[in-house]
Amino acid sequence: MKVTLKSYTNRPLETMEGAAANCYASKPTKSGRIAEACISEGHQAIAEFADFTFHIEGASRALLAQLSRHRMASFAVRSQRYCDESGFKFVIPHTVSKDEAALTEFHNIMSDIQKSYNKLIELGIPKEDSRFVLPNACETIIEVKMNLRELIHFCGLRLCTRAQWEIRELAEAMKNLIYMQVDLPTYGEAKLSKYLVPNCEQHPVPFCTEQKCCGRHEKLTDLLEGKI
Repeated sequence: MKVTLKSYTNRPLETMEGAAANCYASKPTKSGRIAEACISEGHQAIAEFADFTFHIEGASRALLAQLSRHRMASFAVRSQRYCDESGFKFVIPHTVSKDEAALTEFHNIMSDIQKSYNKLIELGIPKEDSRFVLPNACETIIEVKMNLRELIHFCGLRLCTRAQWEIRELAEAMKNLIYMQVDLPTYGEAKLSKYLVPNCEQHPVPFCTEQKCCGRHEKLTDLLEGKI
């Protein structure tokens, strides 16, 4: 999967700081202190004033199905209705690629699907109907725009070790792009990416809210019952 940060709000921390200062009739600070205080105290509406647009290539349609559940984001996706998918590329799960027999079976299935798709096209079936045979593994291209508030929510869920591997890789790539292309060159430190952590680490005292805990942090019930 290839992920690029296509565009973002110019100097996002300053933009959020201006909005936050307006709420309290205060003068914006150069450090973004007011905006950071708002976010850390749970007043995350301020984080909606910073937008980020990502370009994603080589993602599966299975990932798209998960990503589109984040309804506070905006999407533009390669259309299987209009685009010719002859010779489509596909994403191979890690568990499949590690197993020689499974990998062979996977490639055979993809080849059969490709033949069926091409045959339907030859028979005059429109692309919008021929696409019904295409698999979840089929690669697609996605443009997605999120503001920082939604990005925090997205990473909270998708950076969890229990998240599906492909969307977790996407969340990690998005966080790294914010750090490398926005934080470091603009602020010299993790001003924005520090908020892009799994849910268990979005609190001063980390705790897990998942039913099945990975063990990185204690579950909230254990903390409250004094079992640690």
